[in-house]
Amino acid sequence: MSGAVRIETEADPTPLVLSLARVLRESADIPELRDLLSGLTGTVALRSGLDSQAATLAFADGGVHVRHGVDEGLEAIPLVPFSEYALAATPGPLASAVEQLLNPPLPAWRDAASSFWAANQGSEGFPEGLRVVCQTEGQEVRFGKDAGAYEVHGPAEALSTVFSGRGDSFAFGLALGVTVVGGVGQLSAMCGAHWKVRFGG
Repeated sequence: MSGAVRIETEADPTPLVLSLARVLRESADIPELRDLLSGLTGTVALRSGLDSQAATLAFADGGVHVRHGVDEGLEAIPLVPFSEYALAATPGPLASAVEQLLNPPLPAWRDAASSFWAANQGSEGFPEGLRVVCQTEGQEVRFGKDAGAYEVHGPAEALSTVFSGRGDSFAFGLALGVTVVGGVGQLSAMCGAHWKVRFGG
């Protein structure tokens, strides 16, 4: 649940279903997108641009139910590979609205980093400290212990992207200009932490 908006998944959701539900919850926290979501009626099927996963989004009664597969009688719209959730085609107003809901504005980099830390601190292998340096603003934030803190540097938008679970993986941020200072084992833990945020874990 996000406010008054019902966002549900099946009992044993696939990674694509989890990821879609997570980003819909983000949109439900933004008033204009919450209003858009709660006013939709109809069903849209989406197919991953990277693998064989597919999901059906059924909008009704002010909410949405996300389940794996493609409902009978629907044709799945492909997602553009390596995008967040761009649709390869948007035939009609419902698909256009869904694309808007699946691409909410990025949070501020500080907020994204704070949420990332809160979701993962104390997890096995996750660093005990995190230093995030925004090269765009020349500012930084620190979490946890300073000694041996893992460092993530990058432009504001790239930091927002990687810490909010956008993109296919934490390594996706490296292509956006993110750099890291720390050991390989910690990088692996950061990749797992990104997936935890991306899939709403």
